[in-house]
Amino acid sequence: MSQFLTMEDFLSMNTEEVVKDVWDWKKKGVKLPIRSVSGEVYFKARKAALKVSVSGKKSKAERKVEFDDLRLKAEIIIAGIDTDRTDFRIDSQQVLAKFGKIAAVDVVPCIFSPNEIDALHEAISKISDFTDDEEAEEEVKNS
Repeated sequence: MSQFLTMEDFLSMNTEEVVKDVWDWKKKGVKLPIRSVSGEVYFKARKAALKVSVSGKKSKAERKVEFDDLRLKAEIIIAGIDTDRTDFRIDSQQVLAKFGKIAAVDVVPCIFSPNEIDALHEAISKISDFTDDEEAEEEVKNS
């Protein structure tokens, strides 16, 4: 094997490896099976969390970019629940009907408290091998 990555080595790699874990939902006294989320899912969720709006007339138009942190976390949580090991799905019709919502991302805050959303998102992020840029920046500042 050469010291550099070859095309043959790359094509034989398993790039779809899934890491599985369990998140302890202490408030409800149950365990929720979770799995890692791919980079593709993460970047789609991040893109969906960006909101761009334009205000004003053409010559003096201002573009405003907002980032919806809750939406990003909700998308990651929905994708991170291991549906191979549980029949619980946030995007199921029964769950949506129970809370009177149309989109699964709107149900996440109805099911989990803010601290639970943060903890569950962090657990999925940890096994998915990605962290928030803000968390990484904070770690650098504190070191």
